[in-house]
Amino acid sequence: MLRNDISTLWVDGPLREIDRVCLASMVANDLDVTLYTYGTVPNVPKGVKTASAEPILSLDLLDRLALKHRAKERAFQPVANFSDFFRIALLKQDKGLWLDSDIFVFRPFTYDPADCFFAKEDWVRIGSPVFYLPPDHPIIGEFDRLIAQPTLMPNWLDFNRGVLRPFVWRLKGIDFTPPDLGITIYGNQAFTRLARRHGDYHKAMPKHTFYHWTGKKTDQLFQGPGWEFLRDDPKHIGIHIHRKLWEKEPTQKGSWWDWAQAMYPA
Repeated sequence: MLRNDISTLWVDGPLREIDRVCLASMVANDLDVTLYTYGTVPNVPKGVKTASAEPILSLDLLDRLALKHRAKERAFQPVANFSDFFRIALLKQDKGLWLDSDIFVFRPFTYDPADCFFAKEDWVRIGSPVFYLPPDHPIIGEFDRLIAQPTLMPNWLDFNRGVLRPFVWRLKGIDFTPPDLGITIYGNQAFTRLARRHGDYHKAMPKHTFYHWTGKKTDQLFQGPGWEFLRDDPKHIGIHIHRKLWEKEPTQKGSWWDWAQAMYPA
């Protein structure tokens, strides 16, 4: 039987306006949404269920994800890396498909719980913001073995990150932890390389399903008309709002953000 249950995470405190709007769009499109949290979230949209995140994965893992080499300029990274592990823990416990809280959904969809559900975010990499694996999938076992190790050094890294960069840093006497090797090593790089390893890479849906625009190109969502095809063409299920900085700028008439705020007012 196809499912429509969705899980996501907000560690603590009020949601950003973009996340509130995106969560509201999920509910409006018939998705059964649970927001996991380690604290109090005062502005959860109507229809979104909340649940304690602690039984899924202890927040203590954050300490193991601390950076050394790039700690100051990447203070945000441990939480991002933690969320990669959290979504795997949710999948292991069969809590439904993972959506980042900044995925805006344009239309209803379902997924097969016996199969993978993910999409390419560019022409090669599988995106981590939309991700589902059956609970017994071997990728989940890969993360189980990793988290049981003394250090969180993955065995799926490419030559540059897994061999060359650590070698050079050790040669230079640079103190580092595995997360210093990059923000994507437990996310889209992991999912892409592991999907290939375990024979499921070909199941990735096309880029347009959730990532028609990525990176700076998502700024177009805030800068006037020209986004409407995303809403009107059924091949676009949703879109990941990669750049959130525009939510605090003056709303541009006719933009996606102008429309979305009117659709899902606070």
